[in-house]
Amino acid sequence: MKRVIFHTFLMLLLVGWGCKKDKLPKDAFQKPSKVYDISVDGGINTFSTQQFIRLTKPALYPGTQPLPITGAQVVVNDSRSDIIFHEVTSGVYRADNHNAPNYNRAYRLTVKYDGKTYTAIDTLRQVVNIVDDFIPLSISSVTDSMVRGTIPKHTFGYLNPGKWYIAYRGINRWDPSAFNQNNYYSYTHRLGSPNSLYPLNNLKRNFSIRKDDLVFIYKMSVSERYANYLYSVFMETDWSGLLSGVPVNVEGNISGNAQGYFSVTDIDFRVYPAREL
Repeated sequence: MKRVIFHTFLMLLLVGWGCKKDKLPKDAFQKPSKVYDISVDGGINTFSTQQFIRLTKPALYPGTQPLPITGAQVVVNDSRSDIIFHEVTSGVYRADNHNAPNYNRAYRLTVKYDGKTYTAIDTLRQVVNIVDDFIPLSISSVTDSMVRGTIPKHTFGYLNPGKWYIAYRGINRWDPSAFNQNNYYSYTHRLGSPNSLYPLNNLKRNFSIRKDDLVFIYKMSVSERYANYLYSVFMETDWSGLLSGVPVNVEGNISGNAQGYFSVTDIDFRVYPAREL
């Protein structure tokens, strides 16, 4: 009996040692292999005269936030004239653009900061109207007064790539000065769905609203280069799996030691009662 008790005690002791977790040292997280000087977010849109670009210093460690970059010079040339940006809040620059859209022309961003110059180019593509395209949204009736909606984050096989923002009761309308609305974007891709190495996670947004509630739909054109950039980003994020390759640094269109993508987009906007969708 004593031998059984001793063996049981010994087994529990060994299991306890095996389950013991060592504390991680303070420097357990490896430093990034590449440290960027600047990150660029935002660009030019045709929906509003107000344009916004945000400049930040990328965060380097978990739990830290990007730092705003102040005192930079920001200019966008639309192949006709310069659009001068001015800092309105820490790290956010605004310009009023009253020029007509310059379709199929290059828009060139120039940022001067800390003795360095960063440039980027994107092309303005005309958006295909919402009424002439398939809306990535499904609506089904729940009761006489309520409907249920589903918005997939990714839809594949479109003739033209696009970026969508769909708002309704409880979701703010699209705002070019709001850089925290990324969770509400959905994307239509010209390329097909990823292969088995990149499993889709069936990302979607479900909601319920009244049939008389209004749904605000913004469709945004993207250039071919921007569409390929987004597809590459999602290969490393939304579609990554156990068999995926090692994540890499997806290169944007900002020159120099910079991160992000300066985009130019044409926007079509429509409002529908939910019952009509």
